[in-house]
Amino acid sequence: MTAKQRYQQAHEKWFKETYPTAYADGHYAPPKYPITTKANGLTLYILNYINWMGYRATRISTSGRVVGGKYIYGQTRRGTADISATIKGRSCMFEIKVGKDKASEFQLKEQAKERAAGGEYYFTHSPEQFFEQYDEFLSRI
Repeated sequence: MTAKQRYQQAHEKWFKETYPTAYADGHYAPPKYPITTKANGLTLYILNYINWMGYRATRISTSGRVVGGKYIYGQTRRGTADISATIKGRSCMFEIKVGKDKASEFQLKEQAKERAAGGEYYFTHSPEQFFEQYDEFLSRI
């Protein structure tokens, strides 16, 4: 099964469980497929899939903001992954890397901390790689 088929299948399962009457009445429509060659699209893809499967996933924003013309740095620790998830009771982090984007030293240190604490921290470049990581993670728990 392709990554796109798995994504659509997860959405249909979620919709059927969440809106059984609407599903039975034929009101189901497949989800819009995000542009996964861009970081925001791949992030949305992974968030949706994990949540549709009944687990927890949230996006983490590490950026700062401009207030009164002055930049204020974010309070999130450097190296924090883009997605924080809990899958079958285990912590699982996904750092999205698209194109030539590479892991920073802070991300590598955060990955080591997460793994030492019993969780997982993945660098994910595509939907196909996400499913490799996700399936491998599930096979160990």
